[in-house]
Amino acid sequence: MSSRSSGARKSLTRFAFFSEKLGALAGPSAEGVQTRLYWLLVGFLALVFLTGGASRSDVQSLIFLRPLAVLGCGLALLSLRREHLRKYRMLVWMAALVVILAVAHLIPLPPAIWQALPGREVIIGIDNIAGIKGEWRPLTMTPGAGRNAFFSLFVPLAVLLMVIQLGGEHLRRLALPVLILGALSGILGIFQASGDPHGMLYFYRITNNGSAVGLFSNRNHQAVFLATMFPLLAVFASQSMKTEGAIKIRFAVAIGAAITIIPLLLVTGSRLGLILGALGIASGWFIYRRPEATGVRRRTERKSYVAPILGGIAAVILGLLTIMASRAEALKRLVGTNVGEEDRAQAWSLVSRMAHEHLPWGTGSGSFVEMYRQVEPVSSLAPVYFNHAHNDWLEVWMTFGIPGAVLMFLAVAVYIPGVWHVRSLGERRDSGMLVAQAGAVILFLFAVASVVDYPLRTPSLACLFVLACCWMYSGLSNSSLSAGNRRRD
Repeated sequence: MSSRSSGARKSLTRFAFFSEKLGALAGPSAEGVQTRLYWLLVGFLALVFLTGGASRSDVQSLIFLRPLAVLGCGLALLSLRREHLRKYRMLVWMAALVVILAVAHLIPLPPAIWQALPGREVIIGIDNIAGIKGEWRPLTMTPGAGRNAFFSLFVPLAVLLMVIQLGGEHLRRLALPVLILGALSGILGIFQASGDPHGMLYFYRITNNGSAVGLFSNRNHQAVFLATMFPLLAVFASQSMKTEGAIKIRFAVAIGAAITIIPLLLVTGSRLGLILGALGIASGWFIYRRPEATGVRRRTERKSYVAPILGGIAAVILGLLTIMASRAEALKRLVGTNVGEEDRAQAWSLVSRMAHEHLPWGTGSGSFVEMYRQVEPVSSLAPVYFNHAHNDWLEVWMTFGIPGAVLMFLAVAVYIPGVWHVRSLGERRDSGMLVAQAGAVILFLFAVASVVDYPLRTPSLACLFVLACCWMYSGLSNSSLSAGNRRRD
């Protein structure tokens, strides 16, 4: 009897142990929810970068991506709590205002109100000729494009709703999947630059054929993504490890990856990439902090510089091979005159004029292409057309008017003090503050890129933008909480 009861107790003990472990992963515990959300977010980010590398509304992969983004929003809402919203209240408010503004442009208005808006004279004249009267129309002059703009918000919104529920450790761990995606995009760019310019390695029908676009359709967007890898690599190299040898290996990997990114930026053929790359390298230099070994160093352990040297040599060789294998056209574009970019600069004056003519509400969400066609000079007509103003600051001002300008001003007004606070805490070694600094740099790179391009209109880069916002804001929140605790003590 004694042996049977003892065996039964052991069986019950094992059952309780495994139940506890399974409950931590699948049950309602905080750790289980965090783990599930983290891996759900990693999977969603991988999906976005594989299918959302273009800004066009007719990309076929959006048929799958956007419904899954709506589903992701729903799953995230199931575990969302008030404390999550409270911690990221500024970001949540900004996101809510963006969604409200997009919805406001789709609400039908009475004819008397709509016809009183500036810049509607052409449509009113067409209605009079066609005998159309009493038609209710939304604020945007292109309702179809306005609906597309609204639905495009669900992809970054899903990321936001998941990220704000993650704890500090899970939030910092998101840097590694982004680095892996950057490596994948860079390697794909190498094969694109050395292979068939119209081959199957280009994921999108309308793309910069012959250039190393990676997971994107636009060379500039690939360059922006690669430039954001520099601050993240600095964070990666600053992580503490148990031994000095592990620290050196991690440092060698980071240096090798950074050296490899430089020729990859060159073969994209993006002038913007050169500027952002230089800014990214400089930021990585300031972010990096020499890590400390957390384990006890053995007396027999010797310093070894073999791994860093080999890593650097391998990266240099890979970079040289990349340049040699790349097409000459991609590098010639960096030093030659680019007619398209000159046309963009000339178009900015027209966009600015339209913005002032349609104040205070703007031409409407997603209306740039149709509205620009009305004022485009005959001398600039060509088989290609301007799909965006290539200056997102100016395009938001044109399409969303004063409300859009106010949102941009609020974003800058929140960002600048945040950067100053992050800079003042630059000597701290904790990984949370390092990731916050990397997030601040990534936001700055996006702001610079938006002066001559439209990176945030690409779903994958919009999601990276949301991640950077949360990285920066989380670091600021944690530092404020720590300061408050010290004052109370």
